[in-house]
Amino acid sequence: MVMLNKCPSMGGKCRSAGYAWLALNGVLYALAPRLALKMSSKMLTMGFENADELEPREWYQDATRATGVGMIATGLAGLAFERGGEDSQGDAEADEAGTAA
Repeated sequence: MVMLNKCPSMGGKCRSAGYAWLALNGVLYALAPRLALKMSSKMLTMGFENADELEPREWYQDATRATGVGMIATGLAGLAFERGGEDSQGDAEADEAGTAA
């Protein structure tokens, strides 16, 4: 795959770990959007007083859940492309070895 070789400085293991992290965060956002919002809002509202009293609206929780589903899909697709790229590279190397002999 040509796309996998666009950024040689980014290792495949790091990229795979990033996709896995994205998928795991997506599970959290999809299954427990309220908890995910609470955790992420802690960082965003550190400089405010009474930030703990803020409550997310229902539509925002639904949007967070939808974002989580998208994160899961993106992470799993990325992992699948990574594994497919490794398989196709191995096949290409085997083909080259077979034609060279």
